[in-house]
Amino acid sequence: MPKRLQKDSLHQSWRPRRRKRRLLFRIFVLSLALAGILAILIGAHVKRLEKIVERKFSSVTRRWNIPSRVYSDAFYLYPGVDLARREVIKKLDRLAYRKVAAVQGPGDFSLQPGSLEIYLHDFAYPQEKFAGFPVRIEKEGEIVRRLTDLESGEELPLVKLEPEEMAAIFDEKMEDRTIITLKDCPQHLLEAIILIEDERFFKHKGIDPVAIARAAVADLLAMKIVQGGSTLTQQLVKNFFLTSKKAFRRKFNEALMSMILERKHTKAEILEAYLNEIYLGQRGTSSVTGVAEAAKHYFAKEVHQIGLAESALLAGLIRNPSLYSPFRDKEKAIARRDFILKKMLEQEIIDEEKYQQAATEELVTPKVELKPVFARYFIDFLKTQLADFYPEEVLETEGLRIFTTLDMTMQFTAKEALNEGLADLEKKFGHLLPEEYREGKLQGCLVAISPQNGYVRAMVGGRDYAESQFNRCTQAARQPGSTFKPFVYLTALDPGRAGQTYTLASLVEDKTFEMETPEGPWSPQNYDKKEHGLVTLRTALEKSYNIATVKLALNVGLEKIVRTAHDAGITSPLSPFPSLALGVFEVSPLELAQAFAVFPNRGLRTRALSIIHVTTSEGDVLEKETLKIQRAFDEAPIALVTSAMQGVMERGTAAAVRAFGFHGKAAGKTGTTSDYRDAWFAGFTPDLLALVWTGFDDNTPIEMSGARAALPIWSAFMKKVAGESTAAFTFPKEIVQVAIDPETGGLATRQCPVTFTEYFIEGTEPTELCPHKTGKLLPSIRSPAESVEEEF
Repeated sequence: MPKRLQKDSLHQSWRPRRRKRRLLFRIFVLSLALAGILAILIGAHVKRLEKIVERKFSSVTRRWNIPSRVYSDAFYLYPGVDLARREVIKKLDRLAYRKVAAVQGPGDFSLQPGSLEIYLHDFAYPQEKFAGFPVRIEKEGEIVRRLTDLESGEELPLVKLEPEEMAAIFDEKMEDRTIITLKDCPQHLLEAIILIEDERFFKHKGIDPVAIARAAVADLLAMKIVQGGSTLTQQLVKNFFLTSKKAFRRKFNEALMSMILERKHTKAEILEAYLNEIYLGQRGTSSVTGVAEAAKHYFAKEVHQIGLAESALLAGLIRNPSLYSPFRDKEKAIARRDFILKKMLEQEIIDEEKYQQAATEELVTPKVELKPVFARYFIDFLKTQLADFYPEEVLETEGLRIFTTLDMTMQFTAKEALNEGLADLEKKFGHLLPEEYREGKLQGCLVAISPQNGYVRAMVGGRDYAESQFNRCTQAARQPGSTFKPFVYLTALDPGRAGQTYTLASLVEDKTFEMETPEGPWSPQNYDKKEHGLVTLRTALEKSYNIATVKLALNVGLEKIVRTAHDAGITSPLSPFPSLALGVFEVSPLELAQAFAVFPNRGLRTRALSIIHVTTSEGDVLEKETLKIQRAFDEAPIALVTSAMQGVMERGTAAAVRAFGFHGKAAGKTGTTSDYRDAWFAGFTPDLLALVWTGFDDNTPIEMSGARAALPIWSAFMKKVAGESTAAFTFPKEIVQVAIDPETGGLATRQCPVTFTEYFIEGTEPTELCPHKTGKLLPSIRSPAESVEEEF
C-alpha cells in the first residue's frame, strides 16, 4: 500500500478516538461543575437548616409555646364541713386522685369506715411549694370531726386541697405540655425510653445505619413494616422542626437536621428536648405532650414520683399512644408495659426482683381521663379582666398560672340549678309562654359572690355555652324591677342621706296617684292591682308594694336614691325619674349582685374579683389582686334593710322559699318588671350572696314573677351550698328592739291584738301608743344591744 494511503487511514482511525476523548472530557468537566453547583446548593441548604435549628433550638430562645393555666380557688376541709354537701369525692375525682384500698403515695385516697384518707398532691402555690402528705379525715356521718397528719400523728386545724385546673389557654397547636429538665426524670424512665426507642442513642451521630439496616431486614422478613429505623434524634427533629408528612424531601431534611443537631448540641440537650416534645396521647381537643404532662394525665403524679412500672408504660406509649392508652384498653397497656419490663430485664437494666415487682403492680389510673374546660362563661369574664395587662399572645405562649376566686363545687351546683330550674319552668308553666318559646328558649344566669371580699364564687351566664357564648351575668343589660327597691329603703332609713327620719315602723300611703312626667301622665300600679292604704315601711318592702315605694322615693328625693345606688356600686346610668324606684333602668346582673353585697357586708363596699394571683411558670408573682374595701354606708340603716329583707323571705314575696326546700337564715328581694320581661331574685346569708335572673334574650315577656321563676333556682342552689345556714346576721350597738303594733307602727300595749318586735336606730323609736286601747306598755320592750354586735 502506498505510504500516503497508510497515513490517510491512520488519520481517519484516530479522528473518532479524539472526538470520544473530547466528549468524555466535556462530560467530566460538566459533572465537576454540576457537582460543584450541587455542593454549593447543598452547602447553602445545610447552612439554612443550621440557622433554623439554632433559631428554634438555641437555649436563649423559647422552644415551646406553653399554655397559661387557669385554676380555681383552693378548697379547705375543717371540722364541721359537710363532705356530702360539698361533694368532696367528686372533687377528688376532678383533681385526678385515685381511689385505692390503702393510700401509699401522692394522689391516692381511700374511704374507710368513719374516715376518709387522702395522700395530698404536691402543688406549687404562689410563693409557696407545698409537699403532699397523707391525712386522715375522721367523720361522723358526713360531717368532719377531726383531721390528722398520718405521718406525724399531729392533729390539724384544717387541710387545703389544691386548686382545680379549670382551663388552659392554648395557641393554635393545642399542645398541653409541662416543661421539665433531665434531673426531674427518674432514671428508670430514661433507661426505658432509650432502650425501646433508640438503644444506640449514645453511639450514633444523628442517624444510625445499623438501626436502618436492622429495620430493613426485619421488614423484609415480615413482608411488612414492623420496625422503624429512626433514631431518637430523628423523632425529635420530625416533631419539633418538621411535619409527619411522608416525602423524600422531608426525610432528607430530617437526616441532615439530625446530624446538625447532634453536631451543635449535647446528647443531654437532645434527650431533654425529646422528653418535652414527644406526643403521648390526646385529652379532648388538646394533645398530651411530653413525659411530665403524660405522668399527670395517666397517673395523676409529677414525673419524678412515678415508679418503674409506670415508667415502662409511658415508654411503651410512644409507639402508639392511642392503641396502648390505659384509658382505652388496660389489658393492651399492661401487655405493652410488661414487654418493656422484659426487655429491661434481658438487657440487665433491672434485676429479677424489680421485674417481678413491677410486672405484678396494679395499674391504677385517675377516674377522669378528659380535662374539659370548666366554667366557660367565667373564663370569658376572666379574659376580659386580663386583657388590659396580658395580650392573647402572652396568655397562649408564656405559661402563666392564673389563680382565680371560683369555687368549683359551687360552680357545678349553680350550673345544675340553673339548667334544671329553667327546664322545670318550661315544663310546668310552658302554657304561659308563646308557643314558639316553650322549649329550650328560656334563658337565665346565676352569679354567686362572697360579700366580705367580692370573690366571684360561681358564674353561669346561660343554659348552654356551646349554643350561646353571650354571658348574661356580665353582658346583659336588663331592668332590675323591684330588686332595686332595697336601695330606696336604704336611702330613707339613713337619716344622714334622707335628711329626715324614717323607721321600719313609719307609715306610707299605698294609694293610687297620678303625676305628670316628661313622657306624659304616669301612675304606678301594684302587682296585685290593689291598694293597701297606710302601711309600714317594713310591710311595703316585704310585700313589694309599688305605689308605697314610689311615694317614699318622691318624699326622700330621687337624686338621693341615685347617689345611694352609685355608692353601692351600680355604675350604669340612672336618671332621677319616679320610675327609678321600680327599677326601670338597665343594669347587668353582676353589677346588681355587687351592689347587693353591701347588705351582708354591713355597709362595706367591695368590687367583684375573679383573679387572686397571676404568676410565671416558675412561680414568680406578676400580679396580686388587693382587696379594695370602703365604708359606703353606716351599719345601722344597712341592718334595718337587711332585717326587712329577712321578712321578705319569712312573710313576703319570697316566703315560698321554704316550700322549695331552703330553711336557712337568709335575706333577699324578688324582682319582676312591669311587663314580665325579667324575673329576679337576689338573696344572701352572712357569708354568701347569689343572684338569679331569668327571661328571654329578645325581651319577650315570660309571664312569670321573680318568686315563680327565679326564686326556685336560687333555692336549689343555696340549699346545696349553704345548707341550713344557721349563721345569723348581726347589728350594731345603736340598734334597739321595741315591741310595736305592726299595723300602725305605734308602741305596743297589752291591749294590742298583735305585737311585733321591730328594730330602730336608737333615738328614732315611736313615742305614740298603738290606737287600739290605751294601757300599760309591754314590759322590757326597749332593749338596746349590750355588745357591739348582736344577732337578729
